[in-house]
Amino acid sequence: MYFKINYDRIFLILAFCWGINNYKKNQTMNVKYILISFALVLICNIVFPQKTVTSSGTAQLELTEDKSRMELKNELREKAIIDALERAFGRVIIQGNATYITNLQTGQEVKTNTVFNTIANTSVMGEVESVTDEKFTDVEGVKTVEGKQQKVIEVRCDIEIKAHKTEAASVTFTSFPLACTDEKCKTSKFANKDNLYLYFSSPENGYLSVYLDETTQTQCLYPFSSMPSEFDGGVPVEADRKYILFSKNPDFDYFRGNVMTDSYELYSKSIQDMNRIFIIFSKNPMNKPFLNNVSEKLLDSKDYIQGYRLPKSLPSEDFQRWLNNYRSIGKNSVQVLITDITITK
Repeated sequence: MYFKINYDRIFLILAFCWGINNYKKNQTMNVKYILISFALVLICNIVFPQKTVTSSGTAQLELTEDKSRMELKNELREKAIIDALERAFGRVIIQGNATYITNLQTGQEVKTNTVFNTIANTSVMGEVESVTDEKFTDVEGVKTVEGKQQKVIEVRCDIEIKAHKTEAASVTFTSFPLACTDEKCKTSKFANKDNLYLYFSSPENGYLSVYLDETTQTQCLYPFSSMPSEFDGGVPVEADRKYILFSKNPDFDYFRGNVMTDSYELYSKSIQDMNRIFIIFSKNPMNKPFLNNVSEKLLDSKDYIQGYRLPKSLPSEDFQRWLNNYRSIGKNSVQVLITDITITK
């Protein structure tokens, strides 16, 4: 690893400091201190920039008749870049409702909540700053087809890049689960058949979506099931307004009776279950993931007859892929807060 240094900016700062030493003697010392402090801030910005690494990667594919050499080179370049980023920052692996980074040298897996970049439908934990070297080589070989040997040509790509880790957008909103409709009921511990409520407030306008994951299935809690398709990309929220969600109390009806509010009763399959809530705030509407209605399939027939329904859902790994893709696309516009809750019988 090394630090990138902008020498033009260093020259400007040195000139700036020289100007301070030659500042008119009749100016106050306070002004001098302000100018010196400003220069020090700029110097820190130079000395401690985002870390850049140099990494190499390779990829090799057969040259076939259905692709031109140019198409093959483009595909190889993407694969070699992915290999280089994985060597530098680890491989992204999605398992259930969590994402892990595997160190390719040690094999160690670490759970992460970072944001990713997407290249050729592959999530990677880094962004390319520049390609410093690239080489394509033809490799002749032989393969067996229906018992006969045939000559083949494969193309190998060796690439060297400069890259840095991707960084997640900081969460500026406030949100937490509640056991009642009062902010003082903030909790992460629930009992079986408790109702779930959620507090939310943001300093800026945007769109809100909420999902609850049960390890294998991720359920959509917000937008509500009765909301029209215009809310699929997230429910609009106003800046500086406090929201209490999932209550049928008219005081918390933000749609003036035009939308049927869904309320949620938590249940535990074992002595204690842990569920994960994903609170997603976006400055722009997002395309929702594909959701299935699984109520009749998964609910007990007695509960179904009594009117209980499960929120629409999708497999946990599919949800993780959808979320990672959106966080990759909208690094500065998509914020995600993850909160774990326990449900005890």
